[in-house]
Amino acid sequence: MLPYNQDNIVALATPPGNGALAIVRLSGKNLFNLYKSLTHKAPKNRYALYSKIYHPSRGFLLDEAVITYFKSPNSFTGEDMVEISCHGGVNVRESVVGATIDGGARLARPGEFSLRSFLNGKIDLLQAEAISSLISSKSKLSLEISLEHLSGKVSRAIGSLKQDALDLLSIIENELNFSDEEIIPIKTSKIISDICNIRDSIDSLLRSSVIGKNIFSGVRVILYGKPNSGKSTLYNAILGHDRAITSSIPGTTRDCLESWFELGGIPICLVDTAGIGGAKSELDVLAVKQTIIELKRADICIIVDEDNPHLLIDDAFRRIYNKHCIWVRSKSDLLQMDIKNSSEYLFVSSIKNLGIDRLLTSISTCVVDNYSYDSSVGALITNRQRGLLRDSLDCLNLAHKQLKSNVGMDVVASTVRGFSLALMEIIGEIPDKDIIENIFKNFCIGK
Repeated sequence: MLPYNQDNIVALATPPGNGALAIVRLSGKNLFNLYKSLTHKAPKNRYALYSKIYHPSRGFLLDEAVITYFKSPNSFTGEDMVEISCHGGVNVRESVVGATIDGGARLARPGEFSLRSFLNGKIDLLQAEAISSLISSKSKLSLEISLEHLSGKVSRAIGSLKQDALDLLSIIENELNFSDEEIIPIKTSKIISDICNIRDSIDSLLRSSVIGKNIFSGVRVILYGKPNSGKSTLYNAILGHDRAITSSIPGTTRDCLESWFELGGIPICLVDTAGIGGAKSELDVLAVKQTIIELKRADICIIVDEDNPHLLIDDAFRRIYNKHCIWVRSKSDLLQMDIKNSSEYLFVSSIKNLGIDRLLTSISTCVVDNYSYDSSVGALITNRQRGLLRDSLDCLNLAHKQLKSNVGMDVVASTVRGFSLALMEIIGEIPDKDIIENIFKNFCIGK
């Protein structure tokens, strides 16, 4: 495990700004004396004490607060911890933080509390990432899944794969350590079968990563169409408020606008884009380029046209985008026809709020069919985990190929060992300083 200096750290654990309460958090090797100098009382483990808070060296009163002491190792970080729930005024909390610094603590770096929890074996790297996801959750579903990850669901799934690899490795190494006269050799077909079973489990986890990405990062839904086809008006109608500027003048939207809402428990990032085609100025060209960039990123494309949205699809579009499309014929209040029974498009009038509910239902159906989460599927993984799992899968595929080619068992054993090491890196059992620092630096200060 990576070494670290167990000096006392302090941070504000609640958001900046005035509030009723603020929480000042401390962690370190020994906070007994600092607690006593702040309260003039000896600490009791896991006991919330309502007390006057004093400056530790100069003795003047800072606040009246609830202060709780957690004796190591039974704390979040595994060290001594103190949490002070003081009044939420800026001057109050800054005076409390400043006093603890005068008492020997230093300001914590982003994510340093969670980093110490990881370094002291209270959480693994997957659970640490779950804490970050939990804080930044954009929907109820991503919140629920983050809590599952924090409870160790993904860790157990990876741990099970690691154990399968170790069992397989022990079988192979057993073959190497004894002669055919001493033991009954294990058939190569049995080892290949075990590798295939592990590989199937990894494939399932990798497939879940696509769903996981959309649940945690959001499903990107873009509005795509020609200038003045009603995209921005439809954008406002879907959101239920005026977010985009609308005008009868073509080309009003030049830059892309993003807004978030939740649909079926999944965060939706709705993107309004500039009209494609008919670029007349340098700004128009840049706007269209940005639209193409957004099209490449989109999970769902709502193709909008007042006449026939299908005519907007050409070979160039197909080369860029091959995911899910929803066809919308806009400005339907101007049509002199019966639109109720048409199945070719969704007829929408943003001005009169007609067809918006049907459009939202179509988006929801597409999201549920392609990005919804079924807890029976198992754990969902994130980008870092996906990359390492792919590396581990490469090791398994190589071992499978080696066995098929009758390569020596010592070589196969080395390859399987590489697979298990890749799994250990996912959990953080093999620490990589740069990766760990990169994960925790994205945490907020105080967590």
